[in-house]
Amino acid sequence: MKAVVDTNVVAYFLLGTEPFAADAKRFLASLSNPMAPAVWEAEIANVLWMAIRAGVLPAVEGPSRLKLAARLGIESVPTRTLLQGSLLRSVTSGIAVYDTLFVELARREACPLATFDRALLKAFPDIAARPSALVSD
Repeated sequence: MKAVVDTNVVAYFLLGTEPFAADAKRFLASLSNPMAPAVWEAEIANVLWMAIRAGVLPAVEGPSRLKLAARLGIESVPTRTLLQGSLLRSVTSGIAVYDTLFVELARREACPLATFDRALLKAFPDIAARPSALVSD
């Protein structure tokens, strides 16, 4: 399956965050063509840093989790190619550009956006879906 993967899906998988981790793992395993705006790489590194600071993840685990994220095979699409459409989507939806980059990519690629983000799910119900809704049993 081809899909755009929101950073929160990867984060919940890497950190084992319940109740989302199992859905994220199952979804990621089902993908043949995962993609995301390139900003996801910095976002996931920041999530890991915050988890380390909060004591959720031991510091020595950070680099291995980052390597695991890289092994997911997510194609990083340059954000500069998505900025115009993303900005317009942000203006009309009230959702930050960081988040609408994922929506813009999903629209361009004519594929779903997998996310746990309630605001994205509500604002873009025609394109954003929870990972569990995208995986067939």
